Parts: sequence; C-alpha cells; structure tokens
Amino acid sequence: MTKTRTPKNTTNLRKNGFSITELVATAAMMGTLGSIAYPNYIASQQKAKCSETRAKLMTIPPIISAHIDATGEAPRTWDDLSSIAAVMTSNGPATGDLDTPITLPRTNYELSVEGPSESTYLLTANCFVKTPVSDPDDREEQELKEAAFHKIRSCFNVSNGASDLTSGSGTDPANTPNCG
Repeated sequence: MTKTRTPKNTTNLRKNGFSITELVATAAMMGTLGSIAYPNYIASQQKAKCSETRAKLMTIPPIISAHIDATGEAPRTWDDLSSIAAVMTSNGPATGDLDTPITLPRTNYELSVEGPSESTYLLTANCFVKTPVSDPDDREEQELKEAAFHKIRSCFNVSNGASDLTSGSGTDPANTPNCG
C-alpha cells in the first residue's frame, strides 16, 4: 500500500514561482520604462545620423580643391567631383549639377552645393529627424515632429582655403557660414 503525503503547510507549495500581482507590477514598470526610453533611443539614433551628415559635408571641400588643383577649373557638376573621388548616393556615384540636391546613402539627408560665387562654395545639408510622438492621435504634434530637420551649412573659399560650418534645427535655423 502506497502512502501519499499531504503537505502540512500550503505556503510551501508556492516556493518556485511568482504571484500574479508580482507579474502585473513588473510588466507595468517595464512598460513605463520602455515608453520613456524608446523615444529617447530613437532620437539619439537620428541625431547620430545627423553627425554623419556633418562628417560627410566636411569631405566635399577637399574634393573641390583637388579638382581645381588637377584641372585648373571650378567643378560645375557632381561628375566633375567624381573624377577626383566618387561622392556616393544610394544609387551609385552622384551625377548632375552641383546645385541639384543628392540623397546620400543613409537616405535621411540631402546635400547640395552652390557656387562658386566669388570663389566660395556653399554646401547645404538637410538632415531629417523623425522623433516618436507621445500621443499618436495628436496630428499637429506628429506633423511638427516629422517636419523637424537639422540644417547644416558649410562654406569653402578656394582662393584662401577658409572654411566654416554652422548648424541649426527647423526652429533655430543655421546661420550663413563665414568664409571671407
């Protein structure tokens, strides 16, 4: 005959688990932390892409200078610059006029070059930043966040080698750089 044991204390049955109250409280805390951290994480990623934009913008003036040194003429098209060093887009090397904006590989910013005017080139990049909104039903807030972009401007004076870089956002625009 087999004897079955019944526990004397029923609290010993719950040794290896969590109660439903503990699980609900943990899920609520994780949800709250996630709703705060996720938008900040996405915004940080977008700002890092704008830093990449600044770095890419700084690579163009040396290519312009090298083209002038090699040919004795100011570049007028992206093809002219690509003869020195290719400026890559998502679809291959950039082509067309310099003042035609190109979308660079990460596709979150456009770059255009104006000039030369009085031996100065003005480079402009618009870096679009998408930040999650706190209330998805608030259309006005959503449109404001989607319209936010960072404008980065740089100039390069080929006669004296001076360069400058300024940046700003949609609400605080970038000043015109000084390459006098």
